Amino acid sequence: MFHKIIVPASALAIFTALSASALAVETPESSSESIPDAMQHLMQAPDVNIETLRDPFTSYLTTVAMRGRLLLAEKQSKLASRERQPLEFFDLSTLTLTGVFSMGKKRVAMVQDNQGQGYTVTRGDYMGKNNGIIEKIDLNTLYLVEQIVNPAGDIIDHQVTLTLKEINE
Repeated sequence: MFHKIIVPASALAIFTALSASALAVETPESSSESIPDAMQHLMQAPDVNIETLRDPFTSYLTTVAMRGRLLLAEKQSKLASRERQPLEFFDLSTLTLTGVFSMGKKRVAMVQDNQGQGYTVTRGDYMGKNNGIIEKIDLNTLYLVEQIVNPAGDIIDHQVTLTLKEINE
């Protein structure tokens, strides 16, 4: 059974005006003022270089040590382009300082290897397997600086000295 509803004309006009305003489409100018654009807050992801990312499963200390070894290897490869001096093939523990003398204002040291072979060196010469460079020669001491990698992976200067051994008979 259907019932007939009688609606006055004034009510019908109000209902049509309300539904028309609710369904009205707004222009872009008016929508930006009243409703914020949800896309304006999105950020673009930064560019990521995968080659430089750290492996999360390896120890940080291992990564730092590896970086230090790579820096040292790079520096040694630059030094490898020069001609190696004879004393760079020896471990410093096998070399002994046998004498120091002056040639004008320049000091010269005499170094002997474990085979008994003698060599003369001056400031700026290289000795030892770790690219040690002679920094200073005193009356009875030769000062040498080597660059090594510490456990944290940093390259540090390590000072080594060779001293004349006094022979008392």
